[in-house]
Amino acid sequence: MHEQILQLITQAHSLTEQGAAAESDYWERKKLVLADLSLHLAQTALRRGPLNAQELQRQLFSVLTLANGFLPTIDLKPTAEALFAASQPTTPTPEG
Repeated sequence: MHEQILQLITQAHSLTEQGAAAESDYWERKKLVLADLSLHLAQTALRRGPLNAQELQRQLFSVLTLANGFLPTIDLKPTAEALFAASQPTTPTPEG
């Protein structure tokens, strides 16, 4: 079942990209981009094997960042920033 769903998502992904590129209205284009980002999230969730935590965090960051513009009474920015920070590789601190 996963493969059939992924095939449909691939088709929808192509259509949303084409639609976003052709859309002249700013908010309609953003809605199509949000749909496209959501499809990426669905692809990640349906892949076989363990979820890639960093990829999932980056995708959620992107969805939250774009969705923030559609939700004027809710500030998603702190949550998006926390996800972004958590997705960054940690740099070891020098000893001494």
